[in-house]
Amino acid sequence: MPRRALILLARFALIYGLLVWLCASVPVYAWIEGAATRVAASLLRERAMQARELALEQRGDSFVYVYDVRIGAVSRMHEQGYHKHAFVLVLYLALVLATPGLGARDLALALLGGGAIVFLLCVAMLMSDVALWERAALADAGLGDVPGPWPFPLGFMAGLHRTAAAGLLPVILWVFFASRPGVLRARTPSATSRA
Repeated sequence: MPRRALILLARFALIYGLLVWLCASVPVYAWIEGAATRVAASLLRERAMQARELALEQRGDSFVYVYDVRIGAVSRMHEQGYHKHAFVLVLYLALVLATPGLGARDLALALLGGGAIVFLLCVAMLMSDVALWERAALADAGLGDVPGPWPFPLGFMAGLHRTAAAGLLPVILWVFFASRPGVLRARTPSATSRA
């Protein structure tokens, strides 16, 4: 493996390790997951005779999703230990911060723009989980033909999430961003600087 590739790999491993340590030291994952839960809850489908609520609640030292669905006279509540969907955001941030040669503008664009896209990926993964919970709960109650909790389909995300392929999407986004012309500046000295 070329020396430069080893240096980049070591740089990424160090930054990713520091970010994961930070997330373990303070409840960063819970903060991100709480924000994702609020966004997902704001998009829940509401109709006549239907009510849905989604929240992330702290129970002692851990967090749980609480999902309550009421369809007509049928009411079901589902509680699930929270899943760290935000790992994809941490992975993406580590990739960006480990990328050498980014100017301030490109770094800000990658962190804010790309970070927002990856955060929405976290929201979509949570939404696919909630759709599965609701489908199972309503099937147990004999209500299998009720439209899902979101006004748009999430089947593609369920497939990505269940196979862990969603973890590759931040890497693909970073490669797309980093491969744009002019983003990564060459670190080789110019001919005039050697003279």
